[in-house]
Amino acid sequence: MADEEKDEGSTLLKFIEKWAITPEDAKEISRKYRQQSESKYPNDSAAKHQERVSDKIIARYAKLSAMSGGATALTGIIPGLGTALAALGGGLADTAICMKLQVDMTCCLAEAFGYDLNRQDARELTFLIAAGGALEKAGEELGVKIASKAGVRLLRQYLKGAALQAVKAFFRRIGIVFTRKALERALPFGVGVFIGSSANYALTKYVGAQAKEWFIIDREMPEAGPDEAEAA
Repeated sequence: MADEEKDEGSTLLKFIEKWAITPEDAKEISRKYRQQSESKYPNDSAAKHQERVSDKIIARYAKLSAMSGGATALTGIIPGLGTALAALGGGLADTAICMKLQVDMTCCLAEAFGYDLNRQDARELTFLIAAGGALEKAGEELGVKIASKAGVRLLRQYLKGAALQAVKAFFRRIGIVFTRKALERALPFGVGVFIGSSANYALTKYVGAQAKEWFIIDREMPEAGPDEAEAA
């Protein structure tokens, strides 16, 4: 059983690494919302624009997650989705799509706060924040709250050398926790769809809120590193 759960976590991570949003697409989404914000509120500070863009990004991905929870065969989320999901099977499929969307959302948020997703450390950071937020929402103890000064320091520390190992560990735990929770979806048609939609929406909103707060704290703490967001 333990080996099976470990394999699920590894499969989940590989799926998301393959299908996650590209840096270029994340930049385009963030840029579009930033232009809208600057056009409507030209006198606002950079920090205000970052936070307003973040809210737009979170709302976008929460809606997408609700759609994926109601119908995991949504072909618009991932090109070739049917083939990709066939390799995952059963309960892991919905977890994979929901986590993919949360990673995509966090990538867009990172772009909004000035991170360069072409850098490996920035990319790994988005995986850590998204996975950490999802585990927190599921009631899993991480030692510190992701959206806190301690959480910022922890993830910064990981980025100095242990980020990949931390990402693997986080997704191993997600593979265990969320595939078990997916059993709740195996209910009569209609009830299961409602649970999937509402649960995915709430989870993504939570992860988005924690990610936004993480980036705000990171922006305001000293020694934020070479990718520190523009000064407010």
